[in-house]
Amino acid sequence: MFWKRIGYLCKSDRRAILTLLVLVAIACIAIHTLQNEGMESNPIPAQTATKQSEINIASKKTDNKNDEPAKLNKELFYFDPNTADRDQLLRLGLQEWQVRNICKYRAKGGIYRSKEDFAYVYGLTVGQYRRLAPYIRISDEYLPASTLAEVRNHKRYNYYDKKEYSEKETTEIKTEKPTAYTPKLRKGEQLNINTSDTTQLKTIPGIGSYYARQTMRYREQLGGFVSKQQLQEIENFPEEAIQYIHIDKDNIQKLNVNKMSLARLKRHPYINYYQARAITDYRRLHGEIKDIKELKLLKEFTEFDINRIEPYIEY
Repeated sequence: MFWKRIGYLCKSDRRAILTLLVLVAIACIAIHTLQNEGMESNPIPAQTATKQSEINIASKKTDNKNDEPAKLNKELFYFDPNTADRDQLLRLGLQEWQVRNICKYRAKGGIYRSKEDFAYVYGLTVGQYRRLAPYIRISDEYLPASTLAEVRNHKRYNYYDKKEYSEKETTEIKTEKPTAYTPKLRKGEQLNINTSDTTQLKTIPGIGSYYARQTMRYREQLGGFVSKQQLQEIENFPEEAIQYIHIDKDNIQKLNVNKMSLARLKRHPYINYYQARAITDYRRLHGEIKDIKELKLLKEFTEFDINRIEPYIEY
């Protein structure tokens, strides 16, 4: 339409319009050329751009690191959740907010009486519990007093001092003969710890009534001792007593992993709930377990766990 209208104009007008269009075209080309020359006169080398981008990325990483609080190195060690302080709990790999939950629970009078109680920490994951469970050691101070003291003797002397015994009971206490001295083993003598009773255990130098009971109780839980190092798992067990101890592995009570229930398996000190469940699930899906190597396929068991329970497993 535009060119048709130009055709109706006189020759001088057409010449003027065409001249104007040519001048506009030349001006556009000139502007475009000048812009290109300006960009080429100040080029940004590719290497410089790359370095600049690397600097920007590094600065962002540095900023992020500065924003994050300093993290302690994770490590595993034996701990009591009733007494471990904030720094110890953080070193074990717990988060700051999980540590706060533990401290709040203890501040309100809460007590962890067993390692299973620690599994109820708010926010604790299954993976964290499995990693920490073998290292939890609950102090006997948090157990019922009846398991740590001779209740009868405690009452006897306590009431006698307060004169609350009857006249007959007081007479019996006064006439009671003092406890006979228990002779101790001589240097070089040893006692089989897997067959000895509390009276025999008290003949070991350094072991009295308390450690004799603790040793008997832990022996029953394990099914018998297979090494002297296991005695050190009893809190504050006297080291000087170890030289008087002999280990006889003939009387070890073993766990049949193909027949025992989940509840029975988890009673063993070296098997927690998740490991017991993994065993029962494995034999339900794959049949009977025939070798300890099969347990290595389960993520719940570490090499350390396998070595500890191997002497107590049968098929």
